[in-house]
Amino acid sequence: MPAASALVAWLALASTPAVPPATPTPSAAQTAAADVYALDDEAFVAQAQRDLAQLERYANGLRGLQESVKQARAVYLQKQSEPYSPDQKRLLLTTWAAFFDYIVSTEVIRQRYWDFVKVPSLTQPKKHAWGFLLTHGALTTELAHGLTYADLTGGKKQLEVLLDEPSPEYGLPPRAFARFKEKVIHVATTTQLITGDGYKEQLRPLLTKAGALDAPRVPWVLQEMKENSKVAKGLLMKRGATLFAKAAADITADSAQRAFFPVQAAVAEWMGDTRVHRIGQPLITREQVFAVLKRMEPGDIMVARQNWFLSNIGLPGFWPHAELFIGTPEELAAYFDTDADVKAWVATLPGKPASFTEHLAKTFPTKWTEYTGKDAHGDPIRIIESISEGVSFTGLEHGMRVDYLGVMRPRLSRLEKARAVLRAFTFQGRPYDFNFDFFSDQTLVCTELVWKSYAHSSEMKGLDVPLVDVAGRRTLPANELVRVFDAEFGREDRQLDFVAFLDGREAEGNAREADASAFRYSYRRAKWDIAQE
Repeated sequence: MPAASALVAWLALASTPAVPPATPTPSAAQTAAADVYALDDEAFVAQAQRDLAQLERYANGLRGLQESVKQARAVYLQKQSEPYSPDQKRLLLTTWAAFFDYIVSTEVIRQRYWDFVKVPSLTQPKKHAWGFLLTHGALTTELAHGLTYADLTGGKKQLEVLLDEPSPEYGLPPRAFARFKEKVIHVATTTQLITGDGYKEQLRPLLTKAGALDAPRVPWVLQEMKENSKVAKGLLMKRGATLFAKAAADITADSAQRAFFPVQAAVAEWMGDTRVHRIGQPLITREQVFAVLKRMEPGDIMVARQNWFLSNIGLPGFWPHAELFIGTPEELAAYFDTDADVKAWVATLPGKPASFTEHLAKTFPTKWTEYTGKDAHGDPIRIIESISEGVSFTGLEHGMRVDYLGVMRPRLSRLEKARAVLRAFTFQGRPYDFNFDFFSDQTLVCTELVWKSYAHSSEMKGLDVPLVDVAGRRTLPANELVRVFDAEFGREDRQLDFVAFLDGREAEGNAREADASAFRYSYRRAKWDIAQE
């Protein structure tokens, strides 16, 4: 197919949904994409490279899930007349929730760049080339893994009912599985796969001209496109007719169907607006943060959510992130250095330091220097958290100026909290754990930092927060911290007390102070539901 014809074919498919939209207005995904293409070349390429790094993580996450599915294949092949056990249901739902997370996140990237066809390749080669790489890279990832999963799960009545039911605690909206099938088993997206593969080969001179071929991760995405396209086409040739037949009845019966999975009218609208228009403008204000800070103490545990930055993709639940509050160096000293039990403990440590903060400074001189400095916004360091850059010291702008923030206080002595802070200092500087492996201390995910800082040992009671099975691995979504808080609320032996909850209001563009009752319920909110209560 000539390059011009391929481009026209792609444009027709990208611009025309498989069914007429409910309204003639452009989708929010298209609006968001237009905003991305309004960036200058340098900013656009920088954003594209960041999104490509995210796409690589999502692709690796999906590949890992496929391996876990293979290991549990017997559950998927179980006779549908035999009811699933609670453990089997948990395995199936956590795997599906993680899979759903990765697919939707990948679709957000695809839609963000899918208007590349409207960008002239002659006058704007960089935007056209990079836009294609992101769009087609995301599409091939979705189809390869989506068709593989659909082939295994489709047509199994008990399983489809289970996966289609709303499960807010796992971040699953109603009819998620039906819409997933609608997205991946569709002639329009399949035709885009074939058209895009042909256009990729014709685009290589432009990729060279745009300087994209030698950029980080571009060789990876080109190879990923090739491998994923091979898998997808193989499934379509082998089982395509069957897959399409299975999906046809569901699509016909669903009068509220959308052309592009839940992203088209809901998630893309929400994420498109927030990721493009509201980056750097969180719902929680500095004034609200300072008001909450007056109630906080070193050792407090925070859970946080940013609507445009979905960390921990692949883990279920409304709350994606956890952090450990340590306060400023002055607050840390005031809280621990005058406590009799802490002083007695410190006196037994090597070198007999005069105070807990002196022990931290002598044991971790480089870290202490970083901690006693300022963040990029000129604010004091107050938080230790594990982010993509690793276990880091951060300030309120990064750790607390988010869209939703909950603060809980461990019902432990200051001595135990001092031991937890000491552990956290030990972990500071270690890489982020993208594999969510709680059995290794060399890399840590956000909740792992909090969990291991407060883990029970012979020297401290700590906190008892059980790990859970997510897609066959033992881990701890941040949502589980709030679930424990809710389950133990009001009990004499509760482990956590309520401190504060700043509840974002996306529609109003602000956040409100909410009470413990609202915070208790928050972990039940659907992860991808834009109409948050």
